Amino acid sequence: MTRTDRSEPLTAGRRRDDRAPFSRAERGALGVVVVALVGFGVYGRLTGAPSTVAYLGTVAAVGAVVGRCRRAPLPVPLAVALAGLALAHLAGGLVGVGHDVLYNASLGGPAFRYDHPVHAAGVFLGALAIWVLLVAPAVGSAQRRTGIAMSVLGGLGLGALNETIEFLTTVAHAGAHVGGYANTGWDLVCNVIGAVAAGVVLDLRPRQFEPTVS
Repeated sequence: MTRTDRSEPLTAGRRRDDRAPFSRAERGALGVVVVALVGFGVYGRLTGAPSTVAYLGTVAAVGAVVGRCRRAPLPVPLAVALAGLALAHLAGGLVGVGHDVLYNASLGGPAFRYDHPVHAAGVFLGALAIWVLLVAPAVGSAQRRTGIAMSVLGGLGLGALNETIEFLTTVAHAGAHVGGYANTGWDLVCNVIGAVAAGVVLDLRPRQFEPTVS
């Protein structure tokens, strides 16, 4: 008996792209990110910011990973927030404030630096993106809270990866502006806050972050 269902393995040389077309919100968010990459790239070149390539590359790499994992349109709040996070990240590392950069700007004391809420927001959105892109399509309603826990842990993993990149960048050159051990500690605290907040949001508002059916 010949199988004709969709679970049939793809034959050699055959490729099926099951990604949905970009939604209006996604196209707008992507346009904002592209303009930001070009604008901050020019700005970094003109000001001689040593981390320009690293910051541009990070945003481009994250966008590529999201695009690769995406099958259905992202929820509008997530698409818009990810674009905003890209802007905040680029501005933080490349915009000068006095003799330093925006990431090191503080309202008073090391606990109130610009980069700490950006870290929290990054892990928060990272956990939500893991849920939307990878976990929600794979788990049923009975395993929802297990899936949320996986998303939270995944968000913390992204935060740890970011801290690793910051450390290696600091080793590579002194222009990374990522601070010392105290700053890293506060970053980790903010990562935990962001991940836990994402878990609470997913538990209370799961439907708002379900993959959109095209």
